[in-house]
Amino acid sequence: MKKIILLVLITLFLSCNDSSSRESSKKEEKSEIERDYEIADMVLKLNSMKIGLLSIIKNVPQEKANAVLRDYLAKTFTSTLQTIKDPNYIVKVVDTIAQKNNLSKKLTASIIFGYRYEMITRDEIIDDYTDEMQDYQNEMEQY
Repeated sequence: MKKIILLVLITLFLSCNDSSSRESSKKEEKSEIERDYEIADMVLKLNSMKIGLLSIIKNVPQEKANAVLRDYLAKTFTSTLQTIKDPNYIVKVVDTIAQKNNLSKKLTASIIFGYRYEMITRDEIIDDYTDEMQDYQNEMEQY
């Protein structure tokens, strides 16, 4: 369900941005970066409880944990191709985020890992399972 809401928000946001005119390539690049950060902000608002708990577990102020995750999401939102081209991309991203937030790389990576892989809610597990089952059923229907 969260995936559907997030998809709708991203689609609405992107359609609004597409309707505006683009002036120069530098402004386009800046607007893409701004768009990535705005999407990251939307995602983090949906997960504010997870971020609060993570900040307590990692003994980091909630604002700093949020800043780390905001940078991470914005920098990796469209990075699948970048990761394929450069396997060290995520290491470079973590290093950049750590420096920007004055944290160790280990703590920065731990915050990101905890958010992405450890703090999965029951609803997310159920939603992921439901999505996988729907995908599986759709594939079976095609045969």
